[in-house]
Amino acid sequence: MIPSWLVFEAVITKLPHYVLPLYPAIAILIAGILEGGGLYNKRWLVRGTVGWFIFPAAIAIGVVVIFIIVGRDLGIAAWPFAAAAAILGLFAWWLYEVDGPERSLLRGMVASVFIALTVYAVTFPSLPALFPSALIADGLRASGCAQPHVASTGYYQEPSLVFLMGTDTRFTDGAGAAEFLRADPCHFALVDARSERSFVQRANAIGLRYALSQRVDGYNISIGRPVTLTVFRSAEKP
Repeated sequence: MIPSWLVFEAVITKLPHYVLPLYPAIAILIAGILEGGGLYNKRWLVRGTVGWFIFPAAIAIGVVVIFIIVGRDLGIAAWPFAAAAAILGLFAWWLYEVDGPERSLLRGMVASVFIALTVYAVTFPSLPALFPSALIADGLRASGCAQPHVASTGYYQEPSLVFLMGTDTRFTDGAGAAEFLRADPCHFALVDARSERSFVQRANAIGLRYALSQRVDGYNISIGRPVTLTVFRSAEKP
């Protein structure tokens, strides 16, 4: 499990189905520990059950913080699910000696379900700024072009842009984005703040007429940084 976890942490792209092959092995390990009485006689495992409370409680606090920082909102819709996860985690840890490991583990598992609901069903869909690539793709699809093509500068470490816009997405610098924009009215240049000056200079040098199509302020969760991106399109008539 540990080498697999290290590999998944090392790769940039993280999708839910990547870890699915590990689930049967994890289930077998858990069942083996329970069957062998490991949760009774291994004191380090017993002391570790406090994590059943700490983890959902930290997620509950983190969700509120993310809503405040990214969404400028308290995220009240996520509170009931986060509270249920924290309460179940508390009971799983607090009543361990009273109810035994099996029942406590079941409470911890139900708490994990509420954590998943808090994060994936409520928090992420409520904060589109966490997915700047999706905002960009939606804007380009609404541009009136049947097949918009994109050149991106500075936004290299987010594979979701390629997933959403196609494998012909080009990664280049500011000058290259200006040249790309000149080729076709349905070409779009995705320019970050650091490349905007070189883009403008090259566009002026080649006499490119361009217009602002979209501005995206978001947060790239893959690298943990806020991003500000400007989408330009050619103003030349086809």
